[in-house]
Amino acid sequence: MIELKYGTRKVVSFRGAKKVVGGLSDKNKIHVLLYISKELANVGREEELFGTVMLLCKEIFECNNATLRLYDGEYLVPVKSLIETEPPRRNLVPGEGFSGTSFSEKKPLLISTLANSSYLDEDEKTRCVICVPILHKEETMGILSVESETEYFYKEDDLEILEALGSQLALALNGVRLIEGLMTARAREAAILSQLEWDLKMGRNVQNQILEVDIPPWNGLYFSSYFAPMVEVSGDYYGVVKQGNVMTVIIADVSGHGIPAALVTMGIHYQFNLFVSQGLGLTEILENMGEALKPQLPESTYFTAFILRFYSDSTYSYVNAGHQKISHFKSGGEIEDLDTQGLPLGILTLRKSDFEEKQGQFLPGDFLMVFTDGFTEQKNEAGEEFGADKLKKIFLQKRFELLEKNGKSWPKDIIGHIVEEWKNFKGEKPNGDDLTMLLIECNQQITDALPLIREAKSKARMRETQEAFDLALQAYKIDPSLKENLILLAKMYYNEKMYTESEKYFAEYIKTSGEDTAIIHYLHGKTFFHSQRYAEAKRALKKSLSCDHSFAKSSLLLAKCYLKENEMPKAIKTLRQGVKSSPMDDKLVHSLRKLEDLELAVVNS
Repeated sequence: MIELKYGTRKVVSFRGAKKVVGGLSDKNKIHVLLYISKELANVGREEELFGTVMLLCKEIFECNNATLRLYDGEYLVPVKSLIETEPPRRNLVPGEGFSGTSFSEKKPLLISTLANSSYLDEDEKTRCVICVPILHKEETMGILSVESETEYFYKEDDLEILEALGSQLALALNGVRLIEGLMTARAREAAILSQLEWDLKMGRNVQNQILEVDIPPWNGLYFSSYFAPMVEVSGDYYGVVKQGNVMTVIIADVSGHGIPAALVTMGIHYQFNLFVSQGLGLTEILENMGEALKPQLPESTYFTAFILRFYSDSTYSYVNAGHQKISHFKSGGEIEDLDTQGLPLGILTLRKSDFEEKQGQFLPGDFLMVFTDGFTEQKNEAGEEFGADKLKKIFLQKRFELLEKNGKSWPKDIIGHIVEEWKNFKGEKPNGDDLTMLLIECNQQITDALPLIREAKSKARMRETQEAFDLALQAYKIDPSLKENLILLAKMYYNEKMYTESEKYFAEYIKTSGEDTAIIHYLHGKTFFHSQRYAEAKRALKKSLSCDHSFAKSSLLLAKCYLKENEMPKAIKTLRQGVKSSPMDDKLVHSLRKLEDLELAVVNS
């Protein structure tokens, strides 16, 4: 602040009256008014404004104290004082004390002497006061009082200056509150946006967990996917569920975008996996998904879906629920658009009879392109749609180019090229929808591998072990995803007591085929057991029992694992659970009695 130096005022007696000597001259008043305006114009925060007012009061009026009170609708609340008093300044009701009187009457007040005044609380030292209401338009915002411990210290000139300060304070306080309100609103908006951004990122992370990016091959079928939400989260969904001899694939497109649509995809993911695991047919899956999700969908929300099921004999079946057609590119160059009768889910109550199921054959060198309409309906800056024909043309060109160059074409190479061409087409035009594509290829080289596997199985039956191994490993080198060959290698290595190698092929078979049965986990557990890897064996055997708790072989082998680790109580508990599930299994019953007798003998000894 700019310091103002004025002569120190004094109160003297002159001809029987009290008179102030010093203080502000007329010239000083002009300087002071300009000074007040300048100082308050540079304040941007409420607390800073209050502090500036107190310093102005001290400098201009040479006061012992000053108090600013603001009205909260019920009380005049002291928000700032030049000096804290003892006892502290208290809340006043309008009309109480000199401050309350000036506030309620909306008039400035000069009290030259407060000696023996009812305005003062006990032990207060104020003897002279000037106070003014803080008025903005019709609103009385509060009161500003300037106090001296000397009687007759202030005069009308001082009251005029304080009125000017009060008027400037009212304008400044209103402006500061508007600014702080705007800042608060912006901060609140920023906090909401930040929370929304965090929620969207969290939603994207969750959605990424349910969308398998790197899908392992299944029995000669290879995958590549592309997924790009229009915002952080997407209303598109795809899923692949493997179950040994069959694999089921879905692509779905929820109406709308953003978080509501993304939440629906979570429900689709759960229901799809549930109904597939229950062994339902494709039309039954769609009926049950629609029935389960329809009550939970937001108003006017629906979704389309296309489901395919692949079988080990190179055939597949498919059902369309209002989704766009998908394309089957055959090795000879023909293109077949796959479609069936069916409506989107979530609009009407639909039964399995409302959907049509068709079949096809997926041969070596064939491709299936499964996608959402974000690709085909995208427009460029000229307003032209990308379209399905252009999508097919780009696919064919890239596949031909790769075959000419490398003799083979992989889905990931083709899908990357398609996306690049699509982006070039749209240019700077923003994405009009969520984007999802799943490309599936039947490896052309399995035609070389399958005869080798058949011959390897024949050699194994004739106990021509080395020849069988050579043929099976040669087929594995051609295509490591053929589940018939993986299980053949796993069993052959097990029979040769080569348990580490056997475990490797069992693990690959389980991962690749997706088989989740009691027998396969039991066989996997046996390889660990014979390798004396009891912790891994127990995990595999527990998986076996989770598939079928009555599978006695897994209960017996799990009990043996516990005995190898000298944990007889756990072995007995395992056998008791096994007998409870399979009470007619003689081996379980006999093993349990033997262990219980042994435990009793140990206790008695």
